[in-house]
Amino acid sequence: MSLRLRLNLLIAVLSLGFLATLTWLQIDSHRSLIQEEIGASHRVTVQMLSTAAQASSVFGPAPSVMLGFLQRLGPVHADEIRLYSADGVVRYSSPSSTFMAGRHAPDWFEALMRPKLEATVIGLQGARIEIIPDASSAIVEAWGSMAAVFLLGLGFVTVLHAVLLLFLRRLLRPTEADARRLVATSQELAENREVMRLIQAGIEDERKRLARELHDELGQSVTAIRLIATSIARSGGAHGRAQGAGKINEIAAGLYDSVHRIVRELRPAILEQPDIAAALVELGREWRVRHPDIELTLALDGDLGDLGEALALAVFRSVQEALTNVLKHAGAVRVRLALTRRDNRLEVAIEDDGSGPAEDLTGSGRGLFGMRERVAALGGSLDAGVRPEGGFSVRIMLPLQGDSS
Repeated sequence: MSLRLRLNLLIAVLSLGFLATLTWLQIDSHRSLIQEEIGASHRVTVQMLSTAAQASSVFGPAPSVMLGFLQRLGPVHADEIRLYSADGVVRYSSPSSTFMAGRHAPDWFEALMRPKLEATVIGLQGARIEIIPDASSAIVEAWGSMAAVFLLGLGFVTVLHAVLLLFLRRLLRPTEADARRLVATSQELAENREVMRLIQAGIEDERKRLARELHDELGQSVTAIRLIATSIARSGGAHGRAQGAGKINEIAAGLYDSVHRIVRELRPAILEQPDIAAALVELGREWRVRHPDIELTLALDGDLGDLGEALALAVFRSVQEALTNVLKHAGAVRVRLALTRRDNRLEVAIEDDGSGPAEDLTGSGRGLFGMRERVAALGGSLDAGVRPEGGFSVRIMLPLQGDSS
């Protein structure tokens, strides 16, 4: 969740909380006012009718006198008056007040605001008067007042929220940009750390391989030379010395080939002369010698000279890694290597007929990951995946700078 969204939610919650608090204070105030108003009005009405009831017998039968009085009195604000005969028949009911006539408040609001007042009964000779508190007009008036205040407060809060959002948008724009840059930088650092980890792991693997090569080939060859030299020293015959010298020469030649091969792997000839075609032909020749059970087909198309050291080295190392993956993981019988120059780009394809992918397709493996990083550094792209007809393929596209073709 972004900082701007968090602040927006905080402002919205505070605004709604303020509006809810204001509304509740208004409800509590109006409820107290209605309670006091209806209670006072009811007391006045009861006192007036009590006095009239006491004096009614002077002017004639109390029920008739009070009926005439109530009819002349008409509607009474905040009270409903009913006159009952001795047998319980309603002889008079005061008309409804015209104040706020035709307007209504919601039922929940009426239930919340209605005052808790009991009806008052005044007894007469042969009749009784019932005075019932009626707060409907006051409640409707309070509802209208509160609705106006609520809408005004809602409008104020909306405008305030919009202004604050606009202000925060301007205020936080640099901060959000910095945050995005920080996230991007953190991701780049994480990726760089992963690259460095893979590079270090690759260096360590290469050191182990070189140590194994030196121990297995150079160490054994040097040991053999020492043994033959010792044997020559002990045997004094010319024939033995000649055989020993020939054996030493044979071992030395093999030792030279081993050292030469290791040097080529560490520093291929392509670094001295950027001829990628010649380097790949030599790589194919060595592959066929060392892995005769896997058929390697090489296809070269276009002018592949003068590509530049960086581009040629990227292609050479990527092909080396792809072939190593085939050897380690694919279980292939046939491998096809194609290098094509088309207009302003160089295309490389390594395809095999193995039983599965040469490496994890997510690119989390060190081989594909390293190839992707190497190719991406030159503005190129790498796609790897399982072939529909079976096997695995790696396709590389590299742009050519300053193409002269």
